[in-house]
Amino acid sequence: MDFKSYLQTAAQEINQEMDEIFAEWNKGVGEINEKLVPLNQSFVDACKGGKRLRGALVKLGYELARNVILSETKDLDSSLITQNDNNKEILKSAAAFEIFQTAILAHDDIIDKSDLRRAVPTIWKKLGGNHYGISQTICLGDVGFFLAFRLISESNFPEKEKNQAIFSFSNSMIQTGLGEILDVEVSQSGKADEQTYFKICKLKTAFYTLIGPMQLGAVLAGADKELLNSIETFGEKLGIAFQIKDDILGIFGEEEALGKSVTSDIEEGKITILLLYAKQNGSKEQNNILEKYYGVGKVGDTEVGLIRDVFIETGALDYSQKKAEELVSEAKKMISKITKNTEKAKLLEEMADFLVKRIS
Repeated sequence: MDFKSYLQTAAQEINQEMDEIFAEWNKGVGEINEKLVPLNQSFVDACKGGKRLRGALVKLGYELARNVILSETKDLDSSLITQNDNNKEILKSAAAFEIFQTAILAHDDIIDKSDLRRAVPTIWKKLGGNHYGISQTICLGDVGFFLAFRLISESNFPEKEKNQAIFSFSNSMIQTGLGEILDVEVSQSGKADEQTYFKICKLKTAFYTLIGPMQLGAVLAGADKELLNSIETFGEKLGIAFQIKDDILGIFGEEEALGKSVTSDIEEGKITILLLYAKQNGSKEQNNILEKYYGVGKVGDTEVGLIRDVFIETGALDYSQKKAEELVSEAKKMISKITKNTEKAKLLEEMADFLVKRIS
């Protein structure tokens, strides 16, 4: 099975699990007060769509660690094998990570003042785009975080692994939050360097996109520290490459394919490797264009075109693409430390290419 097929199959399983979770959750919310039902449904609707990448990586991380354990432990207790190979239980944690993603994106969309997510209005916009909409979205995101925790805590894994998983999941949330804070701070000040940018990428993107989900699944399977460290190095390299690709798409992508605005990064003054390289290597005229249009509010097609030209002419686009390719190559070198299983190694290699060659 190739990675695209693996992702599609996992997505179907996770979607089914999430449908069951939300059916029960909606029922409980309705019993509290019927006014909560449509608000709750806004969050549920926001969970729909997407590739289910993070949930699939929870499942993959679990399978990777199980393969290591089963290959190294011939006399493993059969009851533990049965318990830990329960697909239904790992899907709960996969669903939890997807719910966490929706929750944190709900808050992120407020921070970025984003109107669209997955080609539909963001939650705060759907609820009015005013103080009321923002307030309810913040609350819905908070509830989503703790629903995710509850799903992990009530899964049927051994207590030791489950406690470690809750710690791992908490750490991913903390790192992501700190990355968001740092991102907002440097975007506000306009002062950053490439090292700071990479730090933001690791915290804000790599942890919640790759390291966090893969480690969560691996921990639930009983992974040791060596495997978890290898996953972190792999996820960090690939996560930064993923963010570089995301930043490129945020400027050069097509809004219809992305499902979100291609002007939002420019309007909010987002710090990207494109911007940093262009500022450092651009002429006075090119830097004047960036100062005039980048991070100063609403821009139109003409301004976006001028900024794109600067990124191309300064070599920023080429540099960013090459840096992403270098990081993917470094990530692939870690695969042999994560698994000796040929099939799983192939999945990881295909996944690395998939994440940086996507068009949306």
